[in-house]
Amino acid sequence: MVNNEWDDILYWENYKPCYEMLQELERKYGGDPANYDSWHREHYAYYKQTIPNKEEFIRRFEYYELHGKPHWIEGHHRTMNELTREELLDSFRHVTKENGAFHVEVSEKARQGWAAQHLAPYAEKVCSATSEEHKIMEMTVGCGVGTNAIVRSMTDKMFYAGVDIDFICAKNADAIGRYYGKNAIGICASLWNLPFSDHLFDVVCSHFGFDECREIPTILKEAVRVLKPGGRFVSVFRHNIWLRRHEIFEDYDIGESGALELMRKARLYTDFEQFDVLAGEAGLVKIDYIPFENWYLVEYRKEK
Repeated sequence: MVNNEWDDILYWENYKPCYEMLQELERKYGGDPANYDSWHREHYAYYKQTIPNKEEFIRRFEYYELHGKPHWIEGHHRTMNELTREELLDSFRHVTKENGAFHVEVSEKARQGWAAQHLAPYAEKVCSATSEEHKIMEMTVGCGVGTNAIVRSMTDKMFYAGVDIDFICAKNADAIGRYYGKNAIGICASLWNLPFSDHLFDVVCSHFGFDECREIPTILKEAVRVLKPGGRFVSVFRHNIWLRRHEIFEDYDIGESGALELMRKARLYTDFEQFDVLAGEAGLVKIDYIPFENWYLVEYRKEK
């Protein structure tokens, strides 16, 4: 439930009280999606209590613009070497064929509910192979909607690695791979420092993952680093992040144009125009762009 990238920016100067509050909310509501509305109300009440006005809200974004950078916040990110024994044992419940079936069902409901025409071309582009041992790396797994579309489209000789900062989300990729009997694993790691050698993957992809990440220039550089020369980057994005974040900006009387400018300064994803510029700077050349009602599918190739 924790929006890591958002809270890191707003509380960069002194994260500890915010982290303790978020931990308390997790204990209180247990991460149950059914409790999301209550969690959401208390979380936003904390924003309003600690950031009382528009001027202070903007100041925090401007402070992060100058001082923020990728780093680990002690006790904040749940990586493998920070898990307790109980959490580790609990995670293995996610690596089962039955849990894979659950995520396949979730993905199918999402596909039908969104009228998600983008999933078929997304999977087709990601799985379009230039060799039998086609290697795929997905940046963020989440509940596995994009992962499911990819893994079920893979041949038996293809390989998939799904990277997520959340250990349980990474295990969702394992479960989906087990369900389909394909070569798919989940890896818990930071997108800022991917645990792969240079030029390893034929395709790097993301299904709405960049919408929820910060330090986009750093992440793009890592995506390009692990791509083979001539490899492809395929991703689905919202047209702009205002669609996801408008409520809190409106609470502080900040409109869409002002919000997008603040998010650019904080190196969050904002819109296609911004991303396309950053992709070009990172060494990617756009080869396809497919617009949908509220989002788009874009494909780039790494320059050789």
